Amino acid sequence: MSTWLWIALPLLFVVGLFVGALKDTKRVEESVKRNRDKMKLQDWDEQERKEKERDNWGVPPAPPSEPKDTDHQTKH
Repeated sequence: MSTWLWIALPLLFVVGLFVGALKDTKRVEESVKRNRDKMKLQDWDEQERKEKERDNWGVPPAPPSEPKDTDHQTKH
């Protein structure tokens, strides 16, 4: 009997978490449907264009250079 409790109680807890998350998701979806006209929806394509314009520094990236010797010891 004790073994079943060790298995069933955590399983019920996890199932309860999933059921609660599903209920919250449904509630949020209903809220979004009701208040959609009050929300400021973003145009993602326009936002990406603005970010690209802001990220353009007008300077091309530097070409890859040869690896530098970072060994600080002098060789004799």
